[in-house]
Amino acid sequence: MLLLESYEEHEHHLPQSGKFIIAQFDKESIIVYQAFKDSIAKYAVENQKFGGEDYDFNRVTRLKPSFLWMMYYSGWAKKEDQENVLAIRISRKGFDEILKTAVMAGSKQTAGGDIELKWEPYYDLHGNKSERKAAKLVLKGGMLQRYNNEYLIEIQNITPFVKEQQQLLLAHKEHALKMPRERAYAPNDLTILPKLNATTISL
Repeated sequence: MLLLESYEEHEHHLPQSGKFIIAQFDKESIIVYQAFKDSIAKYAVENQKFGGEDYDFNRVTRLKPSFLWMMYYSGWAKKEDQENVLAIRISRKGFDEILKTAVMAGSKQTAGGDIELKWEPYYDLHGNKSERKAAKLVLKGGMLQRYNNEYLIEIQNITPFVKEQQQLLLAHKEHALKMPRERAYAPNDLTILPKLNATTISL
């Protein structure tokens, strides 16, 4: 599922500052990341959808399009209940619908909406905060159901890959690291970006 490149190449193609949705994508799909405990991850991979006894559809779920942001958030799959990192491929049509429906975190509309977008600091390999901001999407209610039942294409547990990259990092072998081939994402409807306070993308 993941298309890989060196960390140097990865950073070369990304903007140094601004608010961007950084992700791996193609014409039909985009990859987001989530981290879960063993039982939820196992069910998701086996059934290619979320569910099971430990998954609660009455709670919110958080999507992170950026691989490195997911690594920072999950502690490279070492934080409690985040021991499994899932790469989740969803349709671009579905993702754009999520963006179109999203409201900014902290706005008056947040309480009544099913999707919240929050811009958070983007961290580099070593956990240092950069001038770049990363998008986090929080889903609940009806949109969480649509995400699970309509937008999902493929779910893959990439924890072995995550651990391999962290071992290279700990061994100071950054030159050998591989990152997903991520770029700044532009939805088909570019009018969505200003509504989300995102930085304009030059196409």
